[in-house]
Amino acid sequence: MNLVKQLGEVAFGTRLRLLTDRFLGDAAKVYKSLSIDFEPRWFATYYLLSLRSPLSISDITVELGYTQPAVTQIVNILLKKGLVKIVKHKEDTRKKMLALSPKGIELLPTLEPILDGFVFALRELFDETGYDMLLVIDKIENALNEKDMFTRVSQKIKGLQKDSVEIVEYLPQYSSSFRDLNYEWLEKYFTIEDEDRKILEDPDNEIVKKGGSIYFARETQGGVIVGTAALILHDDGTYELAKMAVTEKAQGRQIGRKLAEAIIKNAKQKNAEKLFLETNHKLIPAMNLYKRLGFVQTEYNHISKYERSTICMELDLK
Repeated sequence: MNLVKQLGEVAFGTRLRLLTDRFLGDAAKVYKSLSIDFEPRWFATYYLLSLRSPLSISDITVELGYTQPAVTQIVNILLKKGLVKIVKHKEDTRKKMLALSPKGIELLPTLEPILDGFVFALRELFDETGYDMLLVIDKIENALNEKDMFTRVSQKIKGLQKDSVEIVEYLPQYSSSFRDLNYEWLEKYFTIEDEDRKILEDPDNEIVKKGGSIYFARETQGGVIVGTAALILHDDGTYELAKMAVTEKAQGRQIGRKLAEAIIKNAKQKNAEKLFLETNHKLIPAMNLYKRLGFVQTEYNHISKYERSTICMELDLK
């Protein structure tokens, strides 16, 4: 338990489960001490049926927020214990409904003082903590309804992944990384064309000295170059986002987005009016990224230099 406490937020779910197990264990001791054949985990289903009957398993699932297998398991135990019975639906005789049996109804007065004991004991416990725990739980549940933990954790992971690399501008010593990263990408998805070789073998003269820019994604720990992208000048107001590649082992870390954002920012600094890119219809993740960044598919207004190019997309920067 000491380790679980030391883990802090990482073990929050574990501590809640341990706390729940502790409550249920103590409640079970209470029932046993009074010689009552009843378990705490049956209570919510049993009490719901005491308030509203008959109900189907689906009704109980909706009311309690339990999974259907969990409700089915509890109902089967209550049926076996004779506390619940099956009744026919008034309109659909094939549909099974559930209600308390005479034995279940008879048990209610016995359970009422025990329930009161639990309520008073919990209020006393909450008073000792100085917090309205039910209100805190309500707030947590409402917050999770707005954004579940899967979404929250996924967003944080993406943010941390983006922070694991820094974007740096072109330096002559990075020219081989620019070439190798693009060759790796091209050989995986397509073939290397003559226009690729022309640019990749001499990026300084073909891109930088012609008014363009090249950016690299460098790992903050180790300084390894794992991605690159280029901004190529076509005319005074038009630039192209091109030669973007991320090494396979570093994919899935939001590096492509970070590079694309750097290119867009640089294009705006150069007073570009339009930024376009060419891609292929089979590169669906890349197209989705471009769409999220504001690019829209458009007709070609130029002749592409690449055989692999099937889609042109533009971002209006005016």
